[in-house]
Amino acid sequence: MITIIVLLILAGVTIATLTGDNGILNKATEASDKTKIAEEEEKVKLAVTGALASNNGGEIAQENLETELGKYFTSGKYSVTPGTNEDGTEGYIVTITENDQNGRKYFVDKNGNVTEYTVKEPEETPGVSEEPSFTRANGVIEIEFLSGTSYNTTTTPNHPIIKEGMTAITYNETTGEAINVSDDSGTDWYSYEDTSISGKENKSKWANVKTEDGSYFVWIPRYAYRIVYFDTPENAEAYRADKSQTTGIIGYSDARGIVDAEGKTPSDLQEPETSIAVGEKKLRTHPAFETDLDQGGWSSKLEGIWVAKYEVSQSGTTIKSTPGVSSYRSKTIGEMYTLGYNYDRNKESHLMKNSEWGAVAYLTESKYGRNGTAVTSNSAGYYTAGASGATPITNKLQSTTGNEYGIFDTVGGAYEYVAGYIADSSQNYGNSFASTDDTTNNKTESTPYATVYQKTDSNIYTDNYNININKIFGDATTETSTSGSGATSWYSAHSNFVGIDNSDNYPFFRRGGYYGSSNTGSFSFYDGGGSQLQQLRFPCMSCSTVM
Repeated sequence: MITIIVLLILAGVTIATLTGDNGILNKATEASDKTKIAEEEEKVKLAVTGALASNNGGEIAQENLETELGKYFTSGKYSVTPGTNEDGTEGYIVTITENDQNGRKYFVDKNGNVTEYTVKEPEETPGVSEEPSFTRANGVIEIEFLSGTSYNTTTTPNHPIIKEGMTAITYNETTGEAINVSDDSGTDWYSYEDTSISGKENKSKWANVKTEDGSYFVWIPRYAYRIVYFDTPENAEAYRADKSQTTGIIGYSDARGIVDAEGKTPSDLQEPETSIAVGEKKLRTHPAFETDLDQGGWSSKLEGIWVAKYEVSQSGTTIKSTPGVSSYRSKTIGEMYTLGYNYDRNKESHLMKNSEWGAVAYLTESKYGRNGTAVTSNSAGYYTAGASGATPITNKLQSTTGNEYGIFDTVGGAYEYVAGYIADSSQNYGNSFASTDDTTNNKTESTPYATVYQKTDSNIYTDNYNININKIFGDATTETSTSGSGATSWYSAHSNFVGIDNSDNYPFFRRGGYYGSSNTGSFSFYDGGGSQLQQLRFPCMSCSTVM
């Protein structure tokens, strides 16, 4: 009996030693797994070393990394995708499924350092709802001017910055003749008036200058805005006339993003850097005056921008902005960009961006412009200001103020390309501003001169529209339309986003419509290929306190 008991005890000890949590068999398995992981990690590091060598020691390239991994792992058992680590470092996520069907992930930065891949936990979002389901068809734009480059509101817009070669002007309201201002330090030569007080009369006079080459420019001062959305156009008009009439408010586009009437936001909200409080209002600074390049910002905060008064015309080898002449249309978008950029480098001239178009459109729609009245279309061919030999008073309702002091040709005339696009290497237009190699528009990073929009894997233009909702603000696209196709922008204007449209790829934005179209408008946006030889839009000049 004693012998049997001793043998049972010894058997129990032996089994526990072999199979327990700390047993020999389990330890052997762990050791084997660790060896496999160590060998796997070593192979990844060898592949990274080879990829660096293939690129002569420069930043590691994805295709080189994939090639080198193929030397150590079975095809289909590894993958490489661009990504960021928990700390925001950019690089590649390498997933290996050779030894583990769930896959182990490694992070490889652009310099070839290999670490375990870790994902940053998502931050808690504010009150979350689905993408706002209310219509954005009926909106009222509210604007507050900002002082200097600050976020302080003011009733007096920033004084126009007059640079060398600019002369402040007013107009003879009978003949349309430009009259030089003897003292531009004062404010009597312009007025950004609240037209709602005077019953929508066209009283607002935006500041104008004339340059040495005879071109005309108009000042758009720094401002903050919000959009109030309504269920019906009648309720929107009631609020426009009397802010105490708030019946039918269904949502906002403000410093919180596009939110419903309760202030709830979708989970992918892009929060602006600043929120300007005016009472209960939460306004955002218009992105054209800020520094977020992906929102169409500039390299520094701006007091305002100068926008050419007319579609440009040809003047020898350069361009001009004057009334009553045929607009310049025989250039690709890359050539247009170069013309705008070279117009006046001392004043940072450039092809207009979508954000800057939006800055004009929103000011036009506000009480400081047409106050909810659509700008009349320039429907008489491609002549600037609406007719051959026209002056600023010939077709005043075609301007953003309804008088000679506004900007002309934003509606009708010629389609107008702007420097906004999606990066897509499948097209070859030779558009240097959107290219890394001067052949395809594949530059994925926005600059002060051009804005890159997000696109889906499908690159279908309607899908691209949907993913940009609540991501890009102030450009008069998704905030002021109900879909990415058809005539669904405000005032029944075009609403065709960039991307693949009927099997053709159109990565560049066009604005305003053209004279033969029935869907023109300040809020019109349309896709374009960049190679059409028919459109050109005026340059902008960006101004800060630095002269």
